[in-house]
Amino acid sequence: VKGREFAPKGEQFERQVSYWKTLKTDEDAEFDQEYSFDAEDIEPMITYGTNPGMGIKLTGSIPLEGNKSDSKALAYMNFKPGEILIDKTINWVFIGSCTNSRIEDFRVAASYIKGKQKAENVNALIVPGSRQVATQIKEEGLDKVFEEAGFTLRQPGCSACLAMNDDKIPEGEYCVSTSNRNFEGRQGQGSRTILASPLTAAATAVAGKLVDFTKSLN
Repeated sequence: VKGREFAPKGEQFERQVSYWKTLKTDEDAEFDQEYSFDAEDIEPMITYGTNPGMGIKLTGSIPLEGNKSDSKALAYMNFKPGEILIDKTINWVFIGSCTNSRIEDFRVAASYIKGKQKAENVNALIVPGSRQVATQIKEEGLDKVFEEAGFTLRQPGCSACLAMNDDKIPEGEYCVSTSNRNFEGRQGQGSRTILASPLTAAATAVAGKLVDFTKSLN
């Protein structure tokens, strides 16, 4: 937070830090239930249906049991219960929208993409979430990383998140998108949206399909 444009400055910032440090759990606090997770078991998530709640881990399989809404969603997406989406061919990748278009998101994507090329079958769009982010992308040279890899860098805006202007996904084609909604027709009539993180989207663009990129990370 320190040093950011709209953050408190000087003594006001120090006062805020002192206050923020008081916002912690009391040592004798009791909870109804506590959960522990092994971070090594956590995988990137993707969606398989037509709402953000229909998600699975990247290497997981689509649930076998579901209701009528699930069946309708799978029919729209042309997926089947039990199907694993790894190696699914993807023709569109969209990294942007108001959700995952911070400079940190583009740094992560660029770090994976640098020195690589997008797959020939993929149309890849990069859309900053604001003019400030667009400026940072150029100042840090990330624009050259994206352009050299074959990605198209657009002006800040909504773009393919909701099929704005000409940024529409063709009917029946899949788009791995970092946006926050994936209902029917969201990215264009008949388009099929798979929500994912910027890193998952970047790896998909390079491979031309959904891949378990975690094995290649340091």
